[in-house]
Amino acid sequence: MKLYLMRIKNVVVIFMIILITACEEVIDIDLNSSDPVLVAEGVIDNESPAWIRLTYTTDYFETEQAKFEQGASVIISDNSGNSETLEYVSDGLYQGVNLIGINNDQYTITIIIDGVEYKASSKLFPPSEILSVSFEKNENQRPGQDESYVVTIHFTDDPSTNNYYLFKYWINGEVETNSYYLVDDAYYENTGEIEYSPTRLIFELSDTVMIELYSIDQETYLYYSELNDTGGGMMGSSSTPYNPKSNFGSAVMGYFAAWTKVEHHATVDK
Repeated sequence: MKLYLMRIKNVVVIFMIILITACEEVIDIDLNSSDPVLVAEGVIDNESPAWIRLTYTTDYFETEQAKFEQGASVIISDNSGNSETLEYVSDGLYQGVNLIGINNDQYTITIIIDGVEYKASSKLFPPSEILSVSFEKNENQRPGQDESYVVTIHFTDDPSTNNYYLFKYWINGEVETNSYYLVDDAYYENTGEIEYSPTRLIFELSDTVMIELYSIDQETYLYYSELNDTGGGMMGSSSTPYNPKSNFGSAVMGYFAAWTKVEHHATVDK
């Protein structure tokens, strides 16, 4: 019986040696690289001319910085027949001079590169108004943690239309980039005012906060919602398995948005 058990142990040891040796074999994995894709990120608002930055994605495994598009022809136009050619500045940035956004106008930006044309449109909605901002103690913080606060924002909303909003927060001079904070007024009572408290956004006592409220169209809202679905934060320049739908079409990453913006400054106190 002992001899039988010894033979079994020897077989197991030999099997383990073979298995370990096999694991040391080098396996070559063919990881596909992606061709560069045009990335467009542009805006026109009610206070300044249009701008757009044009770059190209880099391969996932490349460490080089994004390539800038320097030779494009970029034209911004509105639904009244006004148009302007944007001037190239540097680092892929094209800037307008004269055409400033007007409430309720539709804007189209056209990019021409080597004879290929890309277009995107967005409507500029009137700005909302931030009526008040208040900070309350965070009731969900864990025992032993430093005291933290959540914010409630009270702002106007046009009850005659379905409106969409984007919030950005600057905390002590640093922009919050973990998520895009979005509001669809269809989820609120149609009273002309909205009280909004963003989830997962925490402040500390004495923080200085700047709140930016953007009035956006539905297509822009859906684009930033998809950005949140991919992990949130600002859009990077490397290719990913899933990219939000661009209003330039499938050949371009990024977005062109027309929006209005208001700001509110506050300090977190008790």
